[in-house]
Amino acid sequence: MNSTDRRTMLRGVTLGAGAVALAPFLKQLEAAERQQLPKRFVFVVKSSGLQGDYLNPEGLEHRGDKIVDESLDGRKLSDSMKPLEALKNKLTIIQGLSGKMTRLGHSAHYGALGGYKASQHAPPLYATIDGHLSEAFPSVFNHVGFKMGEGSQGVTFPSISAKGPGQQLPFQQNPMAAFENLFGSILEGGDLKNKYTRTGNVLDAMSDDIRKLQKSLPATEQEKLGHYLNGFEALRDRRVKLVAMQNALNQNAPDLDDKYTSRFKTHHLEAHFDMASAALISGLTNVVTVHADGLDSVYSGIGIGNNVHAIGHGAGYASLSAQDCRNAIRSFHIELIATMAAKLNAVPEGDGTMLDNTIIVYTSDNAAKHHSVGSDWPMLVLGNLGHKLKSSGRYIAYPQYGRAGHKHTICNWFTTLCHLAGIPQDLFGQPDMALGKANDQAGPLSELLT
Repeated sequence: MNSTDRRTMLRGVTLGAGAVALAPFLKQLEAAERQQLPKRFVFVVKSSGLQGDYLNPEGLEHRGDKIVDESLDGRKLSDSMKPLEALKNKLTIIQGLSGKMTRLGHSAHYGALGGYKASQHAPPLYATIDGHLSEAFPSVFNHVGFKMGEGSQGVTFPSISAKGPGQQLPFQQNPMAAFENLFGSILEGGDLKNKYTRTGNVLDAMSDDIRKLQKSLPATEQEKLGHYLNGFEALRDRRVKLVAMQNALNQNAPDLDDKYTSRFKTHHLEAHFDMASAALISGLTNVVTVHADGLDSVYSGIGIGNNVHAIGHGAGYASLSAQDCRNAIRSFHIELIATMAAKLNAVPEGDGTMLDNTIIVYTSDNAAKHHSVGSDWPMLVLGNLGHKLKSSGRYIAYPQYGRAGHKHTICNWFTTLCHLAGIPQDLFGQPDMALGKANDQAGPLSELLT
């Protein structure tokens, strides 16, 4: 659609009675007119390490002395990567980054997305990259997290994401609860506006009471109470936005099918990916993190009866070796990522598609191995965020840790994401002091910036 047709359409829609319900879509269309397109980020994080050897295309290897920088054009993708063949021109495979500044062992926890030493049982020291970006690109839900697990609780805190020091981010685990939290307004029929208006009136009254109390308190207590006030106002504002988005939610919410109530947690993970895609397309959020599994997760839905922890220690299942199990789990994840990417790629936006304005990252909370040593942290990336990421199908492997040429860490990747997002900073997380001074490790991966 050319600019004249787009402007004509915008004028027609904004004059119609459905302008309020279509507000999110109109906003995106108007942004396209100004070439100020949304920026979106998806992080898919698996446990027990992401084995880099199984991401390499035929004929390419990492762990060398020099940087390897090759096009994927004409290259045969590995078996695990085959679901991405149709999107190969939007794929970047990154090898050779290290993360020894994180806590090693079974999981780096917040360190996997934060680049610092972290623990499951201690509060996060800093923001992780997904939490940082969610604050920079707010929406109705600044950050949406999903996790496949063996528990039945609706909300869980997997110690993987944080929006700031001590500010852990929640993840939805039960698919039905997640659907209700994200898209439940659809189930309210025509009463949504009246329901949320009533709720908003209550929140307004509570906010007024808080303000009156705040005036009578000392300055330090006023600041504390201000946080509560902000929370009530955020709830009210979210309800207003959801009313305006009713039509968009009806159009884009996934169908409630057997995946949501299945006894197989693999089906739950499929539902999570469906909801993540719908939340991005409908504009509910710009940042999603999927913690794809934990050490206790069992992939019964794809024929694997042992949990991830046992598989990491070499246990197979039935006729499958431990490596067969790892291959099947990785392939399953990549199939889900490919399906999400295809959905985003099918939605026109600006001069391209939603995928062109999105970055999807697949990585691990534990580098490349079940018992991590942090020397190699493989990842794959889909999308290029409006051609800001220098890739049209690319394989890049940095020199191996311990070799003279190795100086790049996962923290450099996080600063790269900040530069791609238009909020540049040269330090993110903590340096690996074994590699030298902090300033020597600062800055983005220049090879990946246009």
